[in-house]
Amino acid sequence: MFNLLCAFSFFCSLSNGLTNVALGLICPLFLYRLYLGGVDWRAVVRIDRGIFACIGAFIAVAFLATLGSPEFAKGFMIFLNYNIYRMLPFAITLLWVRDKQRLWLLVSLFLLSVFINNLITIGQGLWAANTMGQRFHGVISPMAQAGLLSAVIPVLFLATVRRAGGRFFPLMPVMLLAAVAALLFNGTRGAWLAVAVTTPVTLAFVVKDRKRYFAGILTALLLGTVIFAAVPSFRARLATLGQANFQSNSERVLMWKSAWHMFEDHPLLGIGVGHYSKAYKTEYILPEAKERRQGHAHSNVMQMLAERGALGFITFMAMWGYFMVFGLSGWLRTRQTAYLVFFAIVLGVMLQGLTEYNLGTVVVSKCYWFSLAIALQWIALSRKGNEK
Repeated sequence: MFNLLCAFSFFCSLSNGLTNVALGLICPLFLYRLYLGGVDWRAVVRIDRGIFACIGAFIAVAFLATLGSPEFAKGFMIFLNYNIYRMLPFAITLLWVRDKQRLWLLVSLFLLSVFINNLITIGQGLWAANTMGQRFHGVISPMAQAGLLSAVIPVLFLATVRRAGGRFFPLMPVMLLAAVAALLFNGTRGAWLAVAVTTPVTLAFVVKDRKRYFAGILTALLLGTVIFAAVPSFRARLATLGQANFQSNSERVLMWKSAWHMFEDHPLLGIGVGHYSKAYKTEYILPEAKERRQGHAHSNVMQMLAERGALGFITFMAMWGYFMVFGLSGWLRTRQTAYLVFFAIVLGVMLQGLTEYNLGTVVVSKCYWFSLAIALQWIALSRKGNEK
């Protein structure tokens, strides 16, 4: 089961099909392991009861919204996919990966996967005769890569500043530079903003010298200015952030209005899991919308409001808020890097998720929960070591 988890980790940024093969093979082993018994659920819950209470409430509301969905069969399959299948690596890591060397192997394979895809992305961008209007993303979708890099880049910055990674530390700055370059070629503006916010916020807690901190931010701003000034395609893409009539911007606003109308009509539990796409296309799409085949609200927050109503929105925001408080308070209390990694992952993914339903993106959702489990297990093992 651990070997298959390693395969999942390595292919997470390279092939969704192969990660599905790994998870498909893990499923019967997972069930058999549960059948054998001896699972110490209490040890997992003791990591932090609030985290699992938030996750439980979030999943419970999703199930209620599934029961009330007009497309129950479709919604139930989505519920199982999002809340059981995609969270298998999360459960396996917390239940049975109880060795820091194994955790570090999973982290290494995950970062290697992202690094390889970043190199492919950079190659695509450099090979292209004209980058204007084009977005490059390696072998996965642009939004999947953007969601991953929204969390990976702040974590790599953190690892570089903290000189983490032991003998592999020299690779961290190389991976960081490749990730930043890949994100620029990717062109997802929401991810650009997520990284621009998450990175300085995270580093503010580890760089004690304020002069050094602000000098680093100024250097990054100057370097970014030079890059955007030198590459017209990057500059043109950045300029669209302030253009209200740019189609990607205007369409998102229209989709959010439609999602709000769904919430107004179904305030408690929304229109139901699995019913958003049909409801949007047949009843709630606005006349001026040009992209008339959208299947989600392009925002985690608006998707929760539309699909799961007030209860879904409250449990989602409570989970997001609690996760960040857990990470920050743990860091301030213990100065363990794993807490800050946990915080950076949550903040990066959720900020990018304000303008994209990235928790509905299969690659992002799998890796989000998987990486959080690694951070949580690292925290638990560090506590155990301190107790000894």
